[in-house]
Amino acid sequence: MTFPIDTRELVLRNGRIVRVRPLVSSDRAIYERAVMALSPRSRYLRFFAPMPRLSERLLDQMTHTDGHRHVAHVALTPDEATAVGVVRYIRDSHDPETGEVAIAVADDWQGGGLGSQLLRQTVEHARLAGLESLAATTMSENRVAAGLLQTLGFSRVSASGPYSEHRLPLGR
Repeated sequence: MTFPIDTRELVLRNGRIVRVRPLVSSDRAIYERAVMALSPRSRYLRFFAPMPRLSERLLDQMTHTDGHRHVAHVALTPDEATAVGVVRYIRDSHDPETGEVAIAVADDWQGGGLGSQLLRQTVEHARLAGLESLAATTMSENRVAAGLLQTLGFSRVSASGPYSEHRLPLGR
């Protein structure tokens, strides 16, 4: 089977298969369906606020990537009909050698290794792109995300109110 040049097939530790490729603006509808399919709790943990729907502006921001300043990858079911995970980093406008990373995995795909594989791929992409570090903000109550970040080498560097900040130096 052949895939577009930037598509990879991943086999997760639970045996499920996904196809991972760059997220592009034409993925707007599939991205919106994926976010709205998340439980209200998962949307809250990802967006730090209740998210009953996505605004047109937010959809534009999340799906208009450029592959340099804003890099995002989508994990799709093998038939490519459903997005089950999205990971991204956006370079800090004040420090372009640092990227802010974010990830979301469909509720029924959590715990199978998808998040760690997507995040590992993103860390490697950022390293190859010349970034010096990645940062991540989580809700302090989101122990699963904090654990995933820690497993991949991120350190918690601060906590303020309901948020925790994590950082990973990438070295060169």
